Amino acid sequence: MISRSSSRDNNDGNAPASIQGNIEFRNVYFSYLSRPEIPILSGFYLTVPAKKAVALVGRNGSGKSSIIPLMERFYDPTLGEVLLDGENVKNLKLEWLRSQIGLVTQEPALLSLSIRDNIAYGRNATADQIEEAAKIARAHTFISSLEKGYDTQVGRAGLALTEEQKIKLSIARAVLLNPSVLLLDEVTGGLDFEAEKAVQEALDLLMLGRSTIIIARRLSLIRNADYIAVMEEGQLVEMGTHDELLSLDGLYAELLKCEEATKLPRRMPVKDYRERAAFQIEMDSSTSNSFQEPTSPKMAKSPSLQRVPAVHGLRPQDIVYNLQESPNSRSPPSELLQENGIPLDSADKEPPIKRQDSFEMRLPDLPKLDVLSAQKLVQNGSDPESPVSPLLTSDPKNERSHSQTFSRPHSHSDDSVIKEKDAKDSPKHEAPSIWRLVELSFPEWLYAVLGSTGAAIFGSFNPLLAYVVALIVTAYYRRGEGTHVRQEIDKWCLIITCMGIVTVIANFLQHFYFGIMGEKMTERVRRMMFSAMLRNEVGWFDEEENSADTLSMRLANDATFVRAAFSNRLSILIQDSTAVIVAVIIGFLLQWRLALVALATLPVLAVSAIAQKLWLAGFSRGIQQMHRKASLVLEDAVRNIYTVVAFCAGNKVMELYQFQLNKIFKQSFLQGMAIGFGFGFSQFLLFACNALLLWYAGLLVKKGYMAPPTALKEYMVFSFATFALVEPFGLAPYILKRRKSLASVFEIIDRVPQIEPDDTNAMKPPNVYGSIELKNVDFCYPTRPEVLVLSNFSLKVNGGQTVAV
Repeated sequence: MISRSSSRDNNDGNAPASIQGNIEFRNVYFSYLSRPEIPILSGFYLTVPAKKAVALVGRNGSGKSSIIPLMERFYDPTLGEVLLDGENVKNLKLEWLRSQIGLVTQEPALLSLSIRDNIAYGRNATADQIEEAAKIARAHTFISSLEKGYDTQVGRAGLALTEEQKIKLSIARAVLLNPSVLLLDEVTGGLDFEAEKAVQEALDLLMLGRSTIIIARRLSLIRNADYIAVMEEGQLVEMGTHDELLSLDGLYAELLKCEEATKLPRRMPVKDYRERAAFQIEMDSSTSNSFQEPTSPKMAKSPSLQRVPAVHGLRPQDIVYNLQESPNSRSPPSELLQENGIPLDSADKEPPIKRQDSFEMRLPDLPKLDVLSAQKLVQNGSDPESPVSPLLTSDPKNERSHSQTFSRPHSHSDDSVIKEKDAKDSPKHEAPSIWRLVELSFPEWLYAVLGSTGAAIFGSFNPLLAYVVALIVTAYYRRGEGTHVRQEIDKWCLIITCMGIVTVIANFLQHFYFGIMGEKMTERVRRMMFSAMLRNEVGWFDEEENSADTLSMRLANDATFVRAAFSNRLSILIQDSTAVIVAVIIGFLLQWRLALVALATLPVLAVSAIAQKLWLAGFSRGIQQMHRKASLVLEDAVRNIYTVVAFCAGNKVMELYQFQLNKIFKQSFLQGMAIGFGFGFSQFLLFACNALLLWYAGLLVKKGYMAPPTALKEYMVFSFATFALVEPFGLAPYILKRRKSLASVFEIIDRVPQIEPDDTNAMKPPNVYGSIELKNVDFCYPTRPEVLVLSNFSLKVNGGQTVAV
């Protein structure tokens, strides 16, 4: 992957000093690499004159959306050419090409950066230039209303913006780029009426004096485009102005009629009906005429294509087009171009469509807009986002205005202030008590007893093994016959063998029965969680944190916390606690003085173990959070790769990622040293306690309070038990952490629904007649409390009556 070189990088390509913006698609065939058998474009021709707006329309799957990635060179055509000012885009320097193209999409990409950095997007722009671009994009007002203004963090790690605000930032980004070619991909398709008006104003200013390709789904928005190109199955079938295409009564007229027939008003007229106390339901005998969708006859030779030469300088005799042949059945002709890397055959066939190689029509040369101009004009009025801006200063002579290309008639409207969700005042659920977890395990008490027995036996063998090993060692120092010593050692070795067999059985009992106990507890908790979810009101599921994906994930993962926090930890706790208890008992039986000193070291060992676990867990959590921030940069870049490469922001993304990695490196170095010191100190305490026991045992032997064999036995028992003691105390932070994780589980289980479905005190009428009445109802959805859906609404429906609302 590191060694792979891009097939489209062309750092040695041409980079013209100036550009007019003439665009041409010439006999383009194209299929996506993942679906080579499905043709997207089949012999596609399109000419976009400089500083003109051409809208591409067509049915879904007609191939109009593939024009943008071909223009940006995200992909190369299978056959044919994409020309910019008569030069094949393959011959142009890729970074220079994309710097001449501005892209605005319906779903703009925002990195997890500030608004200022998202507008600049890798370019070295001053604060004044960024602010001026935001004013042109109608974004300055809502940005200024934010607490941190242009320094507000957005993206997935920051403030959530509306679609309108995201699009305005994308427009500001394009304004700052000052492109010669503008690509608009269904920008206003998902906006409501007011938001669309504000965005249209910004787009109209951005389109002034630029060659523009508009991908449109709603035909009502592009009626005033310079030209409208109609696509069908990867080919151009009609082209002209709105009126000219309507007069043809072809595919465009058919699409327009279908849109008008299915179009519903976006918003009902605002009227006050609240003074009316009742509604009368009357029968309406009038019938409505049904609309029949017109069908467009197939044209052997599209008259719209005959009109194209008058506009683009094409000769009628140059056009050979037969629509009776299905474009889907077409494949690139055998006379493939050598530059496409496909073998050439004899050139005895004519391509299905012939088009002229260059523009014959001379268009007036329009001055390019100087977005970075420092010239300041006197602005009339106090509107901070007035169209009269130094970023849009050009000579209007011979320039066709695009001010109505997208727009309906509308009045000026201010930017809407961002709507922030109110913080929820719901109390935080506390972690469940240990006793509640014990209650959950009551049905599996038999498994708990068997598992605890196995854990206790397995744990007690740790100090017992140390005692037996000490007996074997002391046997070598006894005076007597060698045969007696050998018999005693054989006896203790046989005992160790038997202990090993018992250990296998005890280990099986421990893990098998505690495993069954944990799985049954997990199953029970899942059933309780799912039952509690089904009891909740519908409004609870509208919350983002209660989506289907989130709840299914919580059912799968959170329920396992019960097993991790209780059954698994209980098994280890019983095992290690038994080891310590048995070691203390053996110590007191051998020498109570040394046993008391060993008990005195227990708090030090416990603090050492807990501190070590907390130290490691705390530092690892910080590193994980920093890695998460770094991964967000990568995720944003990959998720929005089209925008990153379109605006040549690859170096900016690399700088951001490198910056995050450098922070991780510095922090990891310091934390590594701190972790090493902390771990070493905890180990020092552990071995210091052992050294203290060994020193005190020697002191007792010196003063005659105990014999050397007894001192050796007791020291080995406590040294073995010390390591067992560290583990249960080290588990304390994890047990507390799991208990906190269980809070989310019992938050669902213990939640009381606002609409209780199983309320035993609710009324149950013996007979239901079906009479329904709503009296003075005010209603809003829980997720949008600021939007009143019903206001003082009243309605009565008698039994057996049908009412349409």
